[in-house]
Amino acid sequence: MIFRQFCTPDDEISYLVADPVSRYAAVLDPHVEAEREYIEVVRQLDLRLVYLVETHIHESHLSAAPALQIETGARLVTHSGADSACVGMHVDDGESIFVGEEYISVMATPGHSPCSLSFMWRDRVFTGHTLLSGVTGPCQRGDADAGRLFDSVRDRLFELPDEMLVYPGRVAGSRRVSSIGQERATNADLQPQTTRAQFVARKRAEARSGSVWEEGSLAANQRCKVFN
Repeated sequence: MIFRQFCTPDDEISYLVADPVSRYAAVLDPHVEAEREYIEVVRQLDLRLVYLVETHIHESHLSAAPALQIETGARLVTHSGADSACVGMHVDDGESIFVGEEYISVMATPGHSPCSLSFMWRDRVFTGHTLLSGVTGPCQRGDADAGRLFDSVRDRLFELPDEMLVYPGRVAGSRRVSSIGQERATNADLQPQTTRAQFVARKRAEARSGSVWEEGSLAANQRCKVFN
């Protein structure tokens, strides 16, 4: 197993996974501030970067995908409903991305955005901004849907095994990793007794109060074009 976690000064997290046999690699949620770090790891480990995988179209930071595409020839992978420039591969719920002899499974987890995806690899799930460590993702975006976020976390992610590791797209507090069992038991936004209506009301109140990291505006060439 080849795995690396990267964290930028603004607390965004990205990941590199690679097949040790073929040396093929993928970077999930590439951040422009970590671009040189990815390249350095790829060179040090003698890898070939073949995929740049986005959990959703980001509004809180610039993606390094365009620059990495030019430098490495890697293909950009996004949800089929994401209208993003230079997409090389669209994926949907239930599909897989093959990285050499490794594969990454795709799970649709809309709510934070209509095109939010989570990706499962071995014993871990990469949840983007859908599920963070200890809280759920925000709903400040204009295309966010708190009800769908509740469904994605409660009915999809929380149905995964307890021991599945949760690797989010952003630091929450000081935590960069969690587990499904831990989140199901202790997530501050979604306790076992929390109803869908209570969750939606809380997220709507958060959205009205604003956020320090969700700006709510998307680049003109990067939007989710589907809402159902």
